[in-house]
Amino acid sequence: MKLLKDSMYISRPKWKKLMLATSILLISLYIVAMIFSLCGNTYFIMNYQNDQMDRIESFLKQYQVYPLAMWFFTTVEFTIVLSFVIKRIPKWYYILAFYGIAMVVSALLPQTPTIFYQIYPFLFYLTIPIIEQIKDNHQDDLIIYYSWKKYGIAVLRLVIGIAVTLIIQAMILVIKAGYFDGVNHVMNLSATFIYALEYDIALTVILYTASLYLYREKGDSKLWAMYQVPGGSSQTSKMNSQTSLEVKKNLTKTQRNRLRLLYAKVYLFQLSAFLLVMVLPFLVGKVFEFLVMYFAFCVARYILGFNYSLHYKKESLCITVGVLVFGILTLAVPFFYVDMILALSIGIGLAVLLHLSYKYKSFYLFNKIAKPDKFAVLYVFFDGNLDGVKVKNYCKMKGLDQLQTSLIYEFTQGNKISYLAWKHNYSQRMTIYKLDEAIEKLLD
Repeated sequence: MKLLKDSMYISRPKWKKLMLATSILLISLYIVAMIFSLCGNTYFIMNYQNDQMDRIESFLKQYQVYPLAMWFFTTVEFTIVLSFVIKRIPKWYYILAFYGIAMVVSALLPQTPTIFYQIYPFLFYLTIPIIEQIKDNHQDDLIIYYSWKKYGIAVLRLVIGIAVTLIIQAMILVIKAGYFDGVNHVMNLSATFIYALEYDIALTVILYTASLYLYREKGDSKLWAMYQVPGGSSQTSKMNSQTSLEVKKNLTKTQRNRLRLLYAKVYLFQLSAFLLVMVLPFLVGKVFEFLVMYFAFCVARYILGFNYSLHYKKESLCITVGVLVFGILTLAVPFFYVDMILALSIGIGLAVLLHLSYKYKSFYLFNKIAKPDKFAVLYVFFDGNLDGVKVKNYCKMKGLDQLQTSLIYEFTQGNKISYLAWKHNYSQRMTIYKLDEAIEKLLD
C-alpha cells in the first residue's frame, strides 16, 4: 500500500477522494440495479452456470471436502472485516487459525449446530483486538495495561463492519435474485463464487473507504490544512481565473475565432474517438457495462488529474491505443447478470494504472513511452506569458520552495532537463521527479 499512499505516486487526499467516488458509484449502481430487479426486469438477475465449477463441486463432494471451499469464502469475508476492525491487514496466523479451527470442528463434530458457525467469527472479532493491543503495548498483564477505551472503539468498528456486510448482502441478493426474504439459501459452487466475488470486492471498497475517513494518520492535519475543499474558491484560483479572462479579453477577433475553431476540432475529434470505441460494445451487447466502466474511468482520471496520466504525442496514436485497450476491456467485463462490480473495478483500475505509469519513473517501459509535454502544460497554465518575474512570483505565491521555483523558472526559459540536472547536481531521473512534483504543486 506504500505505492498508493506515498505522495510520489498518489497522495492521501487524492486517494481518499478516489475511494469515496468509487463507493458512491458502487452504491448508485446497486440502487439502480435493485430498482430494475424489484420491478421485474431480468437484466441484473443472475444467470450463470459454469461446467468447470460444477465438476470441481462434484469432485469436492465426492471426497467430502466441500466445506473446505465454503469456509474459504467465509475466511475471505472474515479477513476483510477484521482488517477494518484492527486497522491493519491481519497476521497470517489469525487467518490460518480461523480457517483451521472451523475445519477441525466440522470434521470431528459434523452435527455441530448451525448457531455455532454463526457466532464463531465473533470469537475472533472480539478477541484479536485485545491481543493486538497487548502486543502494541508490549505488556503481559491484560487487566492493568489494556485500554478499554480502545477496545470499545474496536467493538464500535465491528458493529459498523457487520452492519455494512448485512446491507451489502441484502442489496446483492435483491439485485441477483429479484427479491429478499432474509433466509439463507443453499447455492451451488458456481453461484457461490459469483456472489462471493461481487460481495467481497464491494465490501472491501466500502470498508476501506470508511477506514480512510475514520482513521487519521500522522501528518494528516498538516496535509489537510494545505488541501482545498473541492468546489472552494481560493485566492490563487480566483487570480488564475482573472488572469485567463484578461488574456482572453486581449485577444483579437481573429484570434478568438481561431481559438473557438481549435476547441471545436478537439471536441469533434474526441467525440469521433468515443463513437469509434463504442462500436464493439454495441456489437457484443455490452453497452451498459461499457458505459459504467468508461464513466468510472473518467471520474477516476479526473480526480487523479488528466495531466498526470500516460499520454502519447500524437492524437491518432492515443485513439488507436484507446480503441484497442477499451475493446479488450469490453470483452473482459462480464455481463451484469453475471457480475456488476468488475465494470467499476476495471474502469477505476485502468485510470490508476495510467496515473502510476506517469508517476513511477522506475518502470522502464513507461519511462520510454510516456512522454508528457511539461513545457506545454506550463505554457497553458501561464496563458502563454512566460515572463520570468511573473513565473517566479506566481511560484512563490503558490508556496513553492526555492528549488521548485528555480526548476520551473529555468525550465520555462527553455533550459533542458540535462542542464537542470547538472546545475542542481541531480540525476536526470531525479530532476524529472522534482520538476513533476513542483508542477503538481503549482497546479493544485
